[in-house]
Amino acid sequence: MTVWRRFERTQGDATEYFEIRREGIRCFLRWGSTSRRRESTTIVLLDEDHARRHLDKKIKERLRSGFAEVATPAEAEGEPDALVVPTILEMQTKPWFTPEDYLPVDGFIGVVCQAILPPDGIGGFYCYLVLRTAGRSAISFNVQQTSHDPAKVAAFLDLVTENRDLPFDGKSHHKIPLPQPVGQFSHALFCSAELGRPMSAYPAIAARVATAAPIYDCEVGDADPEAVVDARIHGHGSLNHADWARSPQPAFDARFDISARRRERNFKVYNLRDLPGMLNDLQSASSESWLEIRRFRGDLKRLGPADVSPSTAREVEQFLLALSG
Repeated sequence: MTVWRRFERTQGDATEYFEIRREGIRCFLRWGSTSRRRESTTIVLLDEDHARRHLDKKIKERLRSGFAEVATPAEAEGEPDALVVPTILEMQTKPWFTPEDYLPVDGFIGVVCQAILPPDGIGGFYCYLVLRTAGRSAISFNVQQTSHDPAKVAAFLDLVTENRDLPFDGKSHHKIPLPQPVGQFSHALFCSAELGRPMSAYPAIAARVATAAPIYDCEVGDADPEAVVDARIHGHGSLNHADWARSPQPAFDARFDISARRRERNFKVYNLRDLPGMLNDLQSASSESWLEIRRFRGDLKRLGPADVSPSTAREVEQFLLALSG
C-alpha cells in the first residue's frame, strides 16, 4: 500500500486537511477538518499514467489553494496473520449474525458459507468464501436468497476451487469459460482484491480477499482493461452479480456527437437503460450527428439520425447480445 500524502491549511479556528494516495489506476482521496467529519472517494482512471497525472493535478490544486504538505505516518497494510472468517465475524453486529453462521460446504475442502437470512425474509444472501493460504486469504462470492440453487452453486464451486490462485496472480481480472453452464451463465469473472473490493469494510483483510462471479459472455469483453471492468462491476448500472436469475446485462460502450447532448469523443460504459434516451436525442438531432456503440467483442455499430426507427432499440440490443452481426 502506498503512503497517504497529507495537506493542511488553517481557516479561522478550523484546520482543513486533504489526503491522497495512488494505487495503480486508482486515486484515493479523503478530506475534512477539525470542525466536520471526514469524507472520502475513490477515482478510477484509464491507466497508470492518467492516474499519476490526476494525483499531480489534485496536489497542485490544493497547493494553489493555500494548503501545505505535512508529514503523515505510514499506515498499516492490514494484518498479515489475520484470518478471514474470524475478522469478518468480529465486525458483524446485526442481530441475526452469530459465530456459527459460517459453516463448511459439503463436498468442498476449505469452502464455507454464511446464510444471511433476515427475520422478515426479505433481502437475504448466501455468502461463500473459498479459503486459501490457511484461511488468510479467500475468494468471495454472494448469491441472493431468491436465486440460490445449491446445484448451480456446486457447479460454480467446482471451477472456483480449482482456480483458487487465479485472482492472486498479479493481474486485475480473468474472464474464463465455464466447463459447463451454471444456469444460463457461460463464463466466470475472477477479480483481484483491488478490483473486486468485497472486503473494503474490513481493512485487516481487504487486500487478501478476491472475487468470482458467473457471468454471461456478453457482459464483459475479453479484452476489457481494468478501468472498463471496474466501471462494469462498480459503476453506473453495474452488474448485480449476486442475482443468479438475472437476464443478460450486455456490455454497452458508447461515444457520440449529438446536438442535444454534449459531445463524448471517448467510449464510456453505459447501461442499456440509457439507450432509448440516446436514440430519441439522435433522431431529432442535426444530420451530422452520430452515435457509435461498441459491444463486448470490440466491434462497432454506427448510427445517424436517419437510422433511427421504432425497431432500432431492439436491433441494438440484439447486436449487444451478439444475436445479430
